[in-house]
Amino acid sequence: MAVGAQDKLDKALVRKYQSLKVDNAVIEASMVDPNKMLNAMNDYANAQMQAYRIQQTLRDICQKAITMNIQYTQMKSVKSKKERMAEAARKVIAAQMAKKNELNLKLQKEPRPSVA
Repeated sequence: MAVGAQDKLDKALVRKYQSLKVDNAVIEASMVDPNKMLNAMNDYANAQMQAYRIQQTLRDICQKAITMNIQYTQMKSVKSKKERMAEAARKVIAAQMAKKNELNLKLQKEPRPSVA
């Protein structure tokens, strides 16, 4: 990969402007001291690394606390649709039988009219 003019147009522009002197502003006066900038970047990187280490330590502590206090409970067994339907039918039949028994008790307690 070459650096510089690639075609005739670029070469012509370079020839035209290479003799011109450009009055560049003094960059060093407006620039931040490189050592100061590097120190600031180093401080920022150190703070980020320290925050990451604290986060990792906190995560490890939380994981240990959770695993020490965890209580395992047995999950309910998942019933098939057929089993659920059978259970629902049993409940309906039980409710109907309870109603029938209740009516029978009421009939037994009530006096029957005598036929004369």
